Amino acid sequence: MTTVVGCGQAKVSQNDGQKADNSGQQQGQAKEPDDPYAPEEGKKYRISWTNYQIQPAEEGAIIIKMLEEKFNVEIDLWNMEHSRYHELLNLRLASGEIPDVFRMTDPNTLLTYAEQGVLAELPEDFLRKYAPDILKVIEENAPGYMDFGKVNGVQYAIPAINPTNIFRLPLVYRLDWMENVGVTKTPETLEEFEELMYKFAKEDPDRNGKDDTYGCSQTVLYPVLGAFGLVIDFGGSSFFVERDGKLIDSAVAPELKDALAILAKWYKDGVLDPEFITGENYGGYWALSHAFINGRIGYSSLGNYYHWLPEGAYMIPTEDGTEIPSSDEANAREIKLVNPNAKWIQGMPLLGPTGQRGIKAYNRLMNFYGIGKLAEKDKGKMGKIMEIFNYVSATPDLDERTTYRWGIKGVHWDWINKEMETIKILPPYDTESGYENRIGANLGMTLPYPPKAPREQWAYEHGLDKYAIESPIQIGLPKAMQYSAELIKIRDEAIVAIITGDKPLDYFEEYVQIYMAAGGKEVEDEANEYYKSIKN
Repeated sequence: MTTVVGCGQAKVSQNDGQKADNSGQQQGQAKEPDDPYAPEEGKKYRISWTNYQIQPAEEGAIIIKMLEEKFNVEIDLWNMEHSRYHELLNLRLASGEIPDVFRMTDPNTLLTYAEQGVLAELPEDFLRKYAPDILKVIEENAPGYMDFGKVNGVQYAIPAINPTNIFRLPLVYRLDWMENVGVTKTPETLEEFEELMYKFAKEDPDRNGKDDTYGCSQTVLYPVLGAFGLVIDFGGSSFFVERDGKLIDSAVAPELKDALAILAKWYKDGVLDPEFITGENYGGYWALSHAFINGRIGYSSLGNYYHWLPEGAYMIPTEDGTEIPSSDEANAREIKLVNPNAKWIQGMPLLGPTGQRGIKAYNRLMNFYGIGKLAEKDKGKMGKIMEIFNYVSATPDLDERTTYRWGIKGVHWDWINKEMETIKILPPYDTESGYENRIGANLGMTLPYPPKAPREQWAYEHGLDKYAIESPIQIGLPKAMQYSAELIKIRDEAIVAIITGDKPLDYFEEYVQIYMAAGGKEVEDEANEYYKSIKN
């Protein structure tokens, strides 16, 4: 039996490519003169469609047939292997074919396709009339995200948004260590955090009689910088933050110097793990903090909140109406193997000296969906496309929405708990990867419906949706991609040098000059120009 969480959130792409297509269409009544996008009554539109596929749709796919009958259309689904999606799409674009429903698997391709002129404009009044449910979900749960679909102020795409990335990074502490050093609650401020880190490093929190523990390692950058409103990923590209309507790169923000002063002091005092440079993960699954698991450090922000949940953190509904306890997740499972008596707890982001409070959240932007340029030749077709796309993605009827995501209720899936939106995939489909593509389902897009499954309810109850620092830019801009490798190298080397004392704190100003001269200024200027264009 397969349980699917958040089944109401369809993860799909649409595309249907054809050259100036009028084939298969029937003449109907004239459109309303005040709405050029109104589909002609009785006209059978042929719509080309692309989507995320693990396997291709079969001939006569049942869900596609249902959709065709419901909306009186003919759907030409492009079967394109996911791993080669953009390669195959670009080949068809080069031959003059443009899909009507235009999925961009990589959000960084939006700028390119807009510049190539293969995307239709999506005016706001058009979207409000023909995609009202999509806009409602986005505007209520991810305000401002529609702006990411703009290029030079023009809306070309609708963003697919990850609903669970609303939850920020975790702040995880060894609770048994806290108890051993006399601390009764998780830190609320950066000052309290510092006091606890010193206790973890200096007061033998594991009670083994050895001086072999540290407070923290590399992921401590997240809560410390977050207390100044900043985010920096070791090895990761630039992260911008907004200050008075302008974007600044966290890598050169003045507050970074104050944060580095704290970290340099901790390093010198033996509170920050001297091996922080190599990170907390020693190989294998990326979210495992081996330094924490092995009892070397007492704090971590690695992974997601759920990687730290122990057995029974929440209850899972079953088919017979009972509940069973959740299983150990990645870090929790490994900690139990190393030290069955270990205890840990998650805390809240830290209040900094200037009143800032936050910690990084992963990007919620996943990809984009647009309409191909050729569809503009018949704006009534655009109206029909968006009417269908809105329905399969966001109809308020949860049963219908789930049908177009997973197949026919009672045949392919059934509810475990409708209130929590958890389903089971029925045999034999529960053992077939990608069956939903084969039957022509999964033609909508992922939208940020508030997750209702038990694990996500645990996150809400513990404040994981609070104090998240989101990136104001979630696509790769040309200058950023051009200079990224060199800027990351300059930034990370300078951070390590200042923290370890190889460079004095006053080196920060020189580093900023080097960084900006190496492309940082161009990247920051480009970011502000882009940000201004999508916000105006």
